[in-house]
Amino acid sequence: MIKSLSVKNQSIETSGITKDYKEAICEYIWNGFEANATEVRITHSINPTGSLDSITISDNGDGIDYNDLSETFGAFLASRKNSLSLNIKSKSNKGKGRFSFTVFSSLAVWNTIYKDNGTLKQYSITLRDGNKEDYEFDEPKIISSPECTGTVVTLYNITNLCSEDIAYNSLEGYILSQFAWYLYLNQHNSKKLFIDDVEIDFNKYINQNFTETVTPNINGYNFEISLIVWNEKIKEKFRSYFLNSKHSVKGCDTTSFNRNTVDFSHSIFVVSSFFDKWNDFISFDDLSTQISLFQSEENQDTLKKLKTGIQKLIEKKIGEYMSNKADEEINKMISQRRTFPIFPDDPYGNLRKKDLVNVTKQLYSLEPRIFYKLTTVQEKSLLAFLNLILSSDERQNVLTVIEQVVQLTSAQRKQLADILEKTHLENIIDTISFVEKRYQVIEILKTIVYDFSKFANERDHIQKIIEQNYWLFGEEYNLVSADRSMQKSLEQYTHILYGSKKETDKLSDDLEAERRMDIFMCGSKNANISINTFIQENIVVELKAPKKTLSKDILRQIEDYMDIIRNKPQFNSQMRRWKFIAVCKTVDDFVKDLYDEFADKGRPGLVRSVKNCEIYALTWDDVFRIFELRHSFILDKLKYNRDQILNDLSVDHLDKNRDTVDYLTELAVSNE
Repeated sequence: MIKSLSVKNQSIETSGITKDYKEAICEYIWNGFEANATEVRITHSINPTGSLDSITISDNGDGIDYNDLSETFGAFLASRKNSLSLNIKSKSNKGKGRFSFTVFSSLAVWNTIYKDNGTLKQYSITLRDGNKEDYEFDEPKIISSPECTGTVVTLYNITNLCSEDIAYNSLEGYILSQFAWYLYLNQHNSKKLFIDDVEIDFNKYINQNFTETVTPNINGYNFEISLIVWNEKIKEKFRSYFLNSKHSVKGCDTTSFNRNTVDFSHSIFVVSSFFDKWNDFISFDDLSTQISLFQSEENQDTLKKLKTGIQKLIEKKIGEYMSNKADEEINKMISQRRTFPIFPDDPYGNLRKKDLVNVTKQLYSLEPRIFYKLTTVQEKSLLAFLNLILSSDERQNVLTVIEQVVQLTSAQRKQLADILEKTHLENIIDTISFVEKRYQVIEILKTIVYDFSKFANERDHIQKIIEQNYWLFGEEYNLVSADRSMQKSLEQYTHILYGSKKETDKLSDDLEAERRMDIFMCGSKNANISINTFIQENIVVELKAPKKTLSKDILRQIEDYMDIIRNKPQFNSQMRRWKFIAVCKTVDDFVKDLYDEFADKGRPGLVRSVKNCEIYALTWDDVFRIFELRHSFILDKLKYNRDQILNDLSVDHLDKNRDTVDYLTELAVSNE
């Protein structure tokens, strides 16, 4: 028998039927569950040539009642499924789902068993792609009782698909995105879904790191509230589902989370005897208003408190999730999109970077819409502006900047103000701690150089301290070596520059290779010679025992180092600059005369200059003074108490001997 729909073939084709074969298969799965099936199975068969012959979706639902055929299967853009299935699902396919086969098949046959006044009957329905407005069916036949109700739809004449396309591994992820929430919701009702006899496991789709269950008691009722966070997106709306003590679904409500900003895919499942009194399924958007039509004040209060508890749980887990997500996004800003400001690679730069990272992380966690759908230029501009304000005295104006991007609630404004105050305090504490450690090293060095000089030597004390605190001679440098032969030092130098040692960098096999440089550092900086021109600057420091005076003999030793370097072509590019520094407690008259000779160069301590090489003779007081000048801007801001550092060191009561110098050295070495 053939019957026609009330619409034409063209109308069906333009009605929005899916073009995705996975979505099409899901439409048939939904048809099964909406017919009260507890099991739905997807199988396929292969023809003798190895091609995909057919796809079958079977269920043990109620079947398709022949008596309602014209109002169900024969109606287009209408569907008479049970109300519960339609209520817990965001959208009904309104009868379009049966035509989904046309995306990959030209023939669909339904074999269905239904119950008619206690009698099982069976018949079949056929749809063809070439004539979708007509459907064929035969007369129902009575069957024996061992059979159960259900429907098997088989799709033939498969095109553009192979068996791998509908295998478990291919379909699992997509089907979980469609049904994980539904399978979880109905786990106590034995709802199951199979692909080639392998059961779909909704637990695979659950993000266990952020999923949480709480069990509050509200007005004498126990509630089990489970926030399930999904690993990937789900197609369904983010909803709260309410189940009674027998795990029957009695109602649902959408959560207030905006799914358009971040992918915090979640569902709420609430189980309680409180819902035992709900006879009908209740779907509502506002628990506090619509439910008031048929509930007492006490029940309204219980529902309001339940909704508040659900919201707090979601906000708590979103905070944890967004904090984790913020770390990922900031790493992308820094390394992928390169929108994050670039800071100097020194302690001050690191402190400023840490401050901006902390504030950005808190902002992203608090309100991700601030960064949502920004272009690269917009994101870079916003971060640069934030950094500018955070580095100034106008820190609290960050609130004003942010509200130009997104409107904040009063609670968010307060939270952001607290965050700014907190990160500002943390930044101050970090800075104070940083300065304190450095000043402690300075005071230890001063004590050794000026008060314990006759018990100290260069290798065991001075050099050991400088090796761990070479920031005294420049923040931007990498330590190449400390008290190593020139051969090893220069090999290490090329390793830092190029990542591997090169045979061409070997020194000659003579005594010059055994010369030792106390401290050898290298670093890169823009010398502004021309656009994109960088100079590789290197420092060699010769340290002497505090009791020694910087004399001509010590300078000659430094000059020997310089001559060795100058005679090696592999270290004499125009893009390299070398500074050789000798440091003693005092200098003799010979060195003072050299100061005068180079006074017009405007470089204090300079005593010799040859092409790209310079030699400096400094006293320890010069070194300490350079440090103070370099740190003066931050020291003045923090009004740092140097006397307190001296008091904390408590050196006055220590005996003046070698053991004390050893103790102070270890203290300075362990300081950083």
